[in-house]
Amino acid sequence: MPTIFLFLATLATLLTAFAHSYFGERRLIGPLVASNDGVMERALAKQVVRLAWHVTTLIWFGQAALLLREALNPQSIDRSLVLGIGLLYIGIGLGDALLTRGKHIGWPLLTAIGVFCILALI
Repeated sequence: MPTIFLFLATLATLLTAFAHSYFGERRLIGPLVASNDGVMERALAKQVVRLAWHVTTLIWFGQAALLLREALNPQSIDRSLVLGIGLLYIGIGLGDALLTRGKHIGWPLLTAIGVFCILALI
């Protein structure tokens, strides 16, 4: 049973990464970088903002690889790693929900990553 939850956490992480990159670029980063207001007058600022946004996506891919590794080795799950990811994402997801009053599309998936991780340990 833990393997199923780790696979679900991996899938939720990948879905979050793709949604973050695609929708973030279309709805936030693209328009922000296209503007010339304030700090966005500078080409370097535009490059750094876009890079930082998409580096987050790459970090999610790395995390998905870690979760997949754990799912594929159920006899030797690194419980502290899975617990850490789980608690982190429950906190991030619920924090996102509170800060945005539930309006940000990401909070359910972020929370789900954490819940799936915790369920994998029970």
